[in-house]
Amino acid sequence: MKKLAPLAVVATLLSTTALADVTISGTSEFYYKDVDSQIAAQNGDSMGNSDNEIKFSFSNKTETGLDYGMVVEMSTVADSSATIDESSLYIAGSFGKVVLGGNDAVTDNFGIGEQDIMSEEVTGTYTNATIQSNAGENTYGADSDKVSYFAPAMGPLTVGVSYMDGGVAGDADSTSFGGKLAIGDNITVGYTNGIQEVSGAIDNESQNIGAKIALGDLTVIGAMSKVEGADEDIDTVGAGASYKLNDAMTIAVSTMESEDSLDVSGTEKENLKQHMAEVSYAIAPGLTGYVNYTDYEYKNGGEASTDDDGSVVQFKVSASF
Repeated sequence: MKKLAPLAVVATLLSTTALADVTISGTSEFYYKDVDSQIAAQNGDSMGNSDNEIKFSFSNKTETGLDYGMVVEMSTVADSSATIDESSLYIAGSFGKVVLGGNDAVTDNFGIGEQDIMSEEVTGTYTNATIQSNAGENTYGADSDKVSYFAPAMGPLTVGVSYMDGGVAGDADSTSFGGKLAIGDNITVGYTNGIQEVSGAIDNESQNIGAKIALGDLTVIGAMSKVEGADEDIDTVGAGASYKLNDAMTIAVSTMESEDSLDVSGTEKENLKQHMAEVSYAIAPGLTGYVNYTDYEYKNGGEASTDDDGSVVQFKVSASF
């Protein structure tokens, strides 16, 4: 009888506690990549199965119409331990939606960049970490704990704001906000702004504005962004287009240029030009193959990094469940 006691406790709890709706989904990807780079350490081919994720979603709804739940995303890599990528709870109702915990800032929901035209973003292998690789949003704090609020839709307009506390020292707090405006049935305009405090130095600030136009099987995106900080004044512009050839195949192309006017050597500014092309093919529901080609040219200007001019070819199979 003693062995059955824990089961009796569980049964009692289940009979008195509202059961949540539970959803489990997952993705797995495998790629082969060949890089032609001026940097010897980056040159050559590779393969991997590193972008895998299992997502657990729990949701409940009260009799008064209040929705609440939690979402946990777990990343997995072969021969390595699993890590929690995102973990947060949400509360939603007529007042809007509040997200609490480890998740992206609202900029991730409202930003529009030219690479959004692609299903896979295969960038060049240049080594600099500050130049922008696209003209989309810049999220401060990544998936660190933060508070986000999404207001109820006001007609065609949706807006939100996020705040991240940098800790006891309070020297890395960040605030982000953004919005999207639907113009008719075909045009969407998005804007994001993020500020991150930097102790004893100039704060980091990023702005992005973009527009997406959908015309049947053709979709076009144009975007620009501005990133400022200590020794950073980066302007980026980008454009992309995709066309759905049939129910299974889509082609997409994009181009961008990013330049930092504060990293200068002689007359040369730090600069990145990057052009991408993608063909995606739906093999079966939830199973897709991708072929990506990226051509890039990076000039370091006054940055302590290495010039690089090269290309990347990648083949990938992705499955979602």
